[in-house]
Amino acid sequence: MDLKQLRYFVSVAENLSFTDAAAEHFVAQSAISKQISNLEELIGVQLFVRNKRSVQLTTAGTHLFKEARGVIAHYERALKKARLAGKGISGTIKIGFLGHERSFLPKLIHQFNKKFPEIGIELTQYTRALLNTFIKNGDLDIGFTLGVSMEKFPELKWRKISNMPINIVMPKEHPLAKQEKISIHALSSEPMIVISQKVSPDGYRHITDTFAKYGYIPNIVQECSCYETVLLMIEAGVGISMLPRTIAAPSPTLRFMELEETIDDTDFIIAWNKNNHNPLIHLFMKELEAFSKNSRLSLLMQQSH
Repeated sequence: MDLKQLRYFVSVAENLSFTDAAAEHFVAQSAISKQISNLEELIGVQLFVRNKRSVQLTTAGTHLFKEARGVIAHYERALKKARLAGKGISGTIKIGFLGHERSFLPKLIHQFNKKFPEIGIELTQYTRALLNTFIKNGDLDIGFTLGVSMEKFPELKWRKISNMPINIVMPKEHPLAKQEKISIHALSSEPMIVISQKVSPDGYRHITDTFAKYGYIPNIVQECSCYETVLLMIEAGVGISMLPRTIAAPSPTLRFMELEETIDDTDFIIAWNKNNHNPLIHLFMKELEAFSKNSRLSLLMQQSH
């Protein structure tokens, strides 16, 4: 039995017509009939009941039909995987993210997976410190992160996706939330909730340095291990915070406010280890660039390092 015989058999079974099956394969009807006869002789059973007016599957033919389609599909998948592997389009890509990417990352992953269904995707959320370390160590292929203190990671290459302005975040019912902008002076005694110094020493230092620049010490009342917890505590009325403006849509109960003072924005970037030779990194970057051109987010994909 060969694959050609199975394909001819499946065509006849689907069409219940030797004539239509022959047209489908661009061969003479006699060639189809000959291959089906050879197949029946090989396996020792009749597969079709046929006369001048109709063609019907036998019980044996019905069972073979169910199995044959799976065999052909498996064969075609195997060939496709082999072709993709020959082009470096197979395997798994490990992607890390912070949580700022919820408005575009699911759409990007969906688009990538639809175009390259044979590629496995491992997607995991980390703190920035862990994410950068895992990219450096090769535990992650790509990471969406913040472009803060990247000089500490000379092994990494990165591209800027967008600016992420630093905002003051507070509940909408907070007395200060009615202002258009807010000053560091007005925040000098406000209780602050921040990402833990252990989790994000650069982020913690950015807040303390910003206040110190204007002669204040932030009134930090609580440190949290992740961005989501900071937002939850703000919604609960425990305090306010200074955070990068998330790309994801904020909670309707929160207000993101600009500072009157000029402070440096944070770059939102995608990073990878320049010594990581996984060909899927380049493939994913190409897909991100295509996505950014067609996305309403208008990501800025600039070569930065």
